[in-house]
Amino acid sequence: MLRSNLRAIREHILEIAMTSVTKGELVIRRLESLFGNINFDDDYWREQNEPFWLIAETILSQNTSSTNSRAAFRNLFSTYQTMEAVSLADVQDIERAIKQAGLYEAKARSIRAVAREVIETYEGNTWSFIGGSYQSARERLQKVSGVGPKTADVVLVFARDFDIIPVDTHVFRVSRRIGLAPQKGGYDAVKMALEDEIPSGKRKFAHLALIRLGREICVARGPRHWMCPLTDLCDYYKETSRGGN
Repeated sequence: MLRSNLRAIREHILEIAMTSVTKGELVIRRLESLFGNINFDDDYWREQNEPFWLIAETILSQNTSSTNSRAAFRNLFSTYQTMEAVSLADVQDIERAIKQAGLYEAKARSIRAVAREVIETYEGNTWSFIGGSYQSARERLQKVSGVGPKTADVVLVFARDFDIIPVDTHVFRVSRRIGLAPQKGGYDAVKMALEDEIPSGKRKFAHLALIRLGREICVARGPRHWMCPLTDLCDYYKETSRGGN
């Protein structure tokens, strides 16, 4: 499928000379041609109408593969079923349920802390816990130990549909290689640069597409340049090509 889409993608190359769109806009157009629609698999919490489970899986996804985090989440959910059960559980029992996700001691404490915060302070209403403005909801989430800016932003982009770009390790690497984000600076510097480049309404897609690009093509070691539709836009490709790589 990737190869069949490359011809359409290459047609966008002429846009640099023909239009005044930003590099970010061109990147998104080509990734739309390459990947089509990308759906985030979040039916589990939407069916329950309970964003606590989105928070829990996002915590589990930290510093591990999607395969491991999803397996750990399925075990967590099948073991406890409700946020109330998680809040009452011994942290060691939660650790056993999520062990496959790695860093399970810290993650178990964070997941239970979220459950207890929602129940004790927000009367069990997770929507109230993540409600209000983007900034207030983000700050509230980050007050829980183990919830950083990326975890908070992932929750808010999918549960609240805020027009933001969460930045994970793939987004960091890919955006810096392309030249959409500064080489120096932390999470918020990269996030702000991307949101300046990526048009409003395309930022959730950008988050998912840059992750997929980083997993399948722009991998950490030995990026697959021959598969990439962005080489003419990519600072990293230009630099490494000049070096004979």
